[in-house]
Formats: sequence, structure tokens, C-alpha cells
Amino acid sequence: RMKILIITLHADPTIAPGAQEGGGTHMYINELINLMIYKQVDSLFITRKASKGKAFFEYGSVKLKRIEIGPEAPWNKNNLDEREDEISTAINKELILQGFIPDLIHSVYWHSGRAALRFSKLFHIPFIHTIISNGIRKRDTGYSISNQRIEIEKEIFAAAKVLISISNSEKADLVSYYAIPEDKIRVIGRGVDNLFLKDIYDESGTLLSKQSPIINSI
Repeated sequence: RMKILIITLHADPTIAPGAQEGGGTHMYINELINLMIYKQVDSLFITRKASKGKAFFEYGSVKLKRIEIGPEAPWNKNNLDEREDEISTAINKELILQGFIPDLIHSVYWHSGRAALRFSKLFHIPFIHTIISNGIRKRDTGYSISNQRIEIEKEIFAAAKVLISISNSEKADLVSYYAIPEDKIRVIGRGVDNLFLKDIYDESGTLLSKQSPIINSI
């Protein structure tokens, strides 16, 4: 039975979307957890503990560990840049504690990809990587992006078995900026709850009365 290690350092799925640093990536990880529970996949999710509360959750064959890196509070993810060894030590400690030897690693965003790259080499197993954003494109649009991030991204993207991109435009970036073969990239967009297919604001920007979601018949 395959065991999957999912590393998502900057998106603690216990943080609600819109609260603190919670956003789209947090929802993505929540969806992955729910899918793993539904499929009964033997999996271990590891994230940074971004708030007080429980550090370990178990849902049958699916486990979530919130490791202590930095404060138990919202924290700029750029603070993870120089904590590679601390992160790897914490992940390795949890793997030993759980007796968890993965067959596959799935990482989300480049800090997690850096850890996945290290453990992929350690266990001699493949990893797949969800990109979220790429440094060269962000730099081109005016963000201050370190050379360190871009060089590590090149290593991650080259070493990953499969890369998951959220859009065709990002796939084009990977091909042109990072020289990644097209057949290595899977474009998997983010799902949208049917509730958001209906207008929830009027033309003046006023929130409409609460509406029931549209439920697709099966």
C-alpha cells in the first residue's frame, strides 16, 4: 500500500480561509486531505504550526502534523528561506516518530519543494510538486525575488517527477523560463464551489440576501 508524504510548510490547513494568513493554498490542502480520507490513502501531511492548538490530527489512515518552525502565529513565509536544516530536522523527527517511510512525496510551493528534494534523495523515491507561483514571473512583474529562490526552483522543477500547474499560462512560464518539457507538466486548475457561480453582490457592490448554492444533479 502506497504511503504519501505531503509537505506544505506555508499553508497550515487548520487556518480558515480569510483568517490570518489563510488563503487559496490552505483550501487546496484541505481538499487534498479530504480526498486522501475519501480514498483511504496512507498519508502524512506536514505543515508549519501557524496558530495555537493541537499539533497532531489523525483521520484514519490520514495524519496531519503541525511542526514548530517560528512563532505559533501568522508569519511571513519568506522567513522560511534560511531555515532549511531546521525544517528537515523537524520533518525527519516526525517521520521517525510515526514510523512513516514514504513511497512518494508531494510538495506545495518552493520551500516545501526544497524539503521534498532532500527527502527524495534520502529515500530514493520520486516527488511531485505543486508550483503555486514561480519566481522568475514574479520578478518580471515587479516583486523582489531572491536569486536563491530561483536557483532552488530550477533544481526542484528539474528533479520532480511531475509538476502541477494551476494554469496554462504558468505552464508556458515553466517551459520558457525554466526549460521544463511540456509533458512533465500537468495543468490542474482550482475548483470553484457552485455557490460562487451566482452573483452575491448587486451592481452597487451591496451584498445580496443569502442564497442557497446551486447543486448540480448527478
